[in-house]
Amino acid sequence: MGKFKTGLSFIQNFFGFKRNTKTVREYLNDANIRSSIYMAFIIIILEVWMIFRQVNKYVAPNWGNEATFAKLGVSSNLGLIFMYTSLYFLFIMCSLAMMVFAINYLKKKQSLRSMITNLVVGGLCVLWVLLLIPESKPTDSIGLTTLVLLYVAMPIFGLTIIGYTLYRFKTGKISLPLSVVCISMFALICLLFGIKVGYSDFAHTTVVTDPGFRIDKVKMITCFLTMIIFVACLLIWKPYISIILLTGIFVLFRYLLVSYPNRPFLEADEINYYTFLISLTMISLSIYHQRVNEAKKDEKLMYDAAYDILTGVHNLNYLTYTVSTKQKEDPQLCENKVFLFVNLTNFKAINIQRGFEAGNEFIIQLGKDIESVFDGDIVARQSDDHFVIYTDLKYYQDKINLLDEIIKKRVGSLYIQLKIGGYIPKINDNPFRAIDRARYACGLIGNKYGVNFLMYDERVRDTLIKHQYIINHLDEAIENGYIQPYYQPVVWSKNRELCGAEALARWIDPIYGFLAPAEFVPILEESRLIHKLDKCIIDNVCKNMRIALDEGRPVVPVSVNFSRLDFELMNVSEVLNTALQKYNISKEYIHVEITESALAGDTDFLNEVIAKLKEDGFAIWLDDFGSGYSSLNVLKDFIFDVIKIDMKFLSNFENNDKSKDILDCIIQLADRLGMKTLTEGVETKEEADFLESIGCGRLQGYLFGKPYKLEDFEKMIDIEKLKVSTKIL
Repeated sequence: MGKFKTGLSFIQNFFGFKRNTKTVREYLNDANIRSSIYMAFIIIILEVWMIFRQVNKYVAPNWGNEATFAKLGVSSNLGLIFMYTSLYFLFIMCSLAMMVFAINYLKKKQSLRSMITNLVVGGLCVLWVLLLIPESKPTDSIGLTTLVLLYVAMPIFGLTIIGYTLYRFKTGKISLPLSVVCISMFALICLLFGIKVGYSDFAHTTVVTDPGFRIDKVKMITCFLTMIIFVACLLIWKPYISIILLTGIFVLFRYLLVSYPNRPFLEADEINYYTFLISLTMISLSIYHQRVNEAKKDEKLMYDAAYDILTGVHNLNYLTYTVSTKQKEDPQLCENKVFLFVNLTNFKAINIQRGFEAGNEFIIQLGKDIESVFDGDIVARQSDDHFVIYTDLKYYQDKINLLDEIIKKRVGSLYIQLKIGGYIPKINDNPFRAIDRARYACGLIGNKYGVNFLMYDERVRDTLIKHQYIINHLDEAIENGYIQPYYQPVVWSKNRELCGAEALARWIDPIYGFLAPAEFVPILEESRLIHKLDKCIIDNVCKNMRIALDEGRPVVPVSVNFSRLDFELMNVSEVLNTALQKYNISKEYIHVEITESALAGDTDFLNEVIAKLKEDGFAIWLDDFGSGYSSLNVLKDFIFDVIKIDMKFLSNFENNDKSKDILDCIIQLADRLGMKTLTEGVETKEEADFLESIGCGRLQGYLFGKPYKLEDFEKMIDIEKLKVSTKIL
């Protein structure tokens, strides 16, 4: 059964019974349109030559001969010319009309000039037939064929050109069916012309008989064959249409030749005749399948260029190209529109809990949901869980709310939120810039609960300007010392004496003033510049430490934060060792803090990095323990000297016994694993006392001091507000 279906499918494809896609149909039609230009041009050249030949052979010798006029039934020299050349002029008119129509058809936009030329040539085709009607006197079967040529095919051809032109002028769109009718009528006229000329020459050929053999001097039958080749090899049809068309025309022409009295059709000629038919048919089929294959390749390229591979929705290239095209065609079409940038916060939770395959399926479904809600609008996937929508301002908020409800049902208990930024473009606004602004507005929402939409406005614009300022002036800020480390104290839990500090970056800008880390760190991470900031902090910490040592001031170990991007963008071990050697600082005084979120992903790579740092003699701290999704896995896979417990465990400390139990368990677990502990975010004496009681070794928080600039930190030590412990390592 399977082989039967395969065979049947092959036959259907080979003979063209399966319907082609719209793209393939348009490709084949455009190829025929282009071919008709060449075909029409060749015909015009040939027919002009034939007119000169006819005039020279028949008209010139009888110019002004009244006897000849009477014999031929004409009244003047003009009638004589018309008699011998009218059919050729008709064929030139038809070919010229086809050429003009084809050239204008292939233009992306129809101008007024194109429309007028189409109407003129279409009208002339109809008018030429009306002029020929009085002169047509069919006396035999071939005369009837001429009538079909003159009275049916030519008027339909001309009227179709006119109809197509008016349709395109009114709608601005091409009409594939009308263009097919034009090509079909042109092909029919060519075939009928070939039959007429070929048969007429056959009928008027004399037969010369020599002893033993005879020769039929049939010359213009090549005109018929030429028209057949044009129609079969330049104008490519469905295989079954080509077979029916060629077979029918060949059978008709053979009938005319065989039925003509006293003109034998030799057996050898018949063999050659059918061999030519078979060869021509196979050539036309071969060209058809070649064009279809080319069309399918183009179709795939067009699909890949316009659609996202994973979801099947359009990609960003398609959206920006389509919007730009609409803007150029008519800027008013882009009024009252809005760009929406869609993002799902914490989407990685799906990949972590359900797997990457489930994550991909969710993205695919998300694309379908967005297309369904924003039906008729342009929807494109940018990357990951990010989509862009180009929609009407009217009802867009209702659609956003509907999409939000659908997503909430799909994610279930997972903490995933829909976030959308919007931007209302001005006339001729660059689509890329518009999308960028919508994306930026979306990014400003952050993790705010209950907020799922933000429109780009002047406030957002000012924030974006600051965003760009931070990126553009980072190097200047580092060079001029606008970025400096602030030091937050770390104390022993038992005696609350100073045993270290955490270096935190602060940016004091001459224009914007004090910039908090939350204002510039996420921007530098997003733009992959964070390593420049952290390298600056390392250098300044070591420099300040060297000055303090040279002045004989007390020095405590300082921990420096590193994100995952730092390990990707620079050699952290090399940067640390270079700074320590430059300022002659002992490695005991620099501790490396790595956030738990930095450890997600490639564990082999990070294990190698951590192993190298430990080999170099650096103490490694795990920062923000308990803030991620895989804390216990982190403890299993990595070795740390200190675990820094996230401050979230201390929220609502007084009323939540679970927090106390969890903290107790974490500290006991760390102790069993041979790791020391530090809890950050300590703000009350009760919290500090509890942490001391359960064995947490170090404490950090506003109870012991906020992050101080260097001068204030040293002053706190000088006045013994912060008493330096004799045990600092």
